[in-house]
Amino acid sequence: MKIVHIISGLGVGGAETLLLNLVSESRTAGETHVVISLSAIDKMADRLRAAGAEVRFLGMRSGVPNPLLLIRLARWIVEARPDVVQTWMYHADIFGGVAVLLARLMFRLSRQRHRFVLVWGIHRTEVPTPKVGRVLNTLARMGAATSNRLPDSVICCANASFRTHVEYGYERTKMQVIHNGFDVRKFVPDATARTALLNELGLPPASILIGIVGRSNPAKDYDNFLRAAAMLHQRVPECHFVMVGKDVDANNKALARTMNELGLGGVCHLLGARNDLHRIMPAFDMLCLSSRTEGLPTVVGEAMACSVPCVVTDVGDTGQLVGDTGLVVPPRDPVSLSDALEQMATLSLEQRKTLGRLARERIVESFSITVCWQQYRDMYTTLLRAKGVTR
Repeated sequence: MKIVHIISGLGVGGAETLLLNLVSESRTAGETHVVISLSAIDKMADRLRAAGAEVRFLGMRSGVPNPLLLIRLARWIVEARPDVVQTWMYHADIFGGVAVLLARLMFRLSRQRHRFVLVWGIHRTEVPTPKVGRVLNTLARMGAATSNRLPDSVICCANASFRTHVEYGYERTKMQVIHNGFDVRKFVPDATARTALLNELGLPPASILIGIVGRSNPAKDYDNFLRAAAMLHQRVPECHFVMVGKDVDANNKALARTMNELGLGGVCHLLGARNDLHRIMPAFDMLCLSSRTEGLPTVVGEAMACSVPCVVTDVGDTGQLVGDTGLVVPPRDPVSLSDALEQMATLSLEQRKTLGRLARERIVESFSITVCWQQYRDMYTTLLRAKGVTR
């Protein structure tokens, strides 16, 4: 099976990580992947190539789409002769959908009989309002208006995403849910990781390491996390807060200001973007997710795969992901978040280890990338058979 993926960009994010994991997982099955980024070269490109994918860059810029680039994208689809075109997120859903229409026209004009399917991908829960982003809102409205005609199917990464987009006007009969899958071979427990991170940070062995991973973005609600951390620090002073993600570093003046106002300067450790998350995650005594909105958060699944118990906000399908292996609190509620973190921090080491073991078992059994890829492949096969194509 040959799959052309069209994605907005190749920075490091949840959807991009899932794409990389799907490409890596399916390599042994002999699947062929072409990844087309609508924008420019970015960090995931080399990793996708190393996983066996062909990677191309269309070079679109923000603003009014260039029709010539849409024609080029359509030609690339024709050249690839795919079985499946899989698009990722709103920009790619719409631009990729138009390019597929052009590609099918090109096939007909050249008298080539080639049938393939188009699958959209939605990787957020809340439909963006004009206040959140005018362009994203416009693309979502276009998606809702054309979802009954353009795609053969629409994949949502969470049940919550399915519900909000159907309510917004997306065609229910085209929609289905495939939860993100996580790399349980890369993200594994590591008994040496905690000591290594303590040494890196210069902290004593009795420290309790509470990790949070995510870019500096309002959706991740670092303010919620820091206010919860400040309350917790008063009650459990041995807690240290390890913050990892793009722009989560000493140059982030807004974060630094909030930390100083809350008296957290000595217990917050800003590591910025890291490419060794699989080595850092197992060091945490717990992971915190303080987000206002999510679909199915990658960092939570990866932490659980490392046997790290999680304290999370009840956004998207995060509560379903964690199940009874962690604690779930309302979003935008630092008091509840602080109380839950304290509850986890004051468990015995053995109790936290038990929760961590159960968390990994849950990911391996229900949310591994192997399970996820099989669901994608079964869906592709079903759609192709409906068009009379056997692969």
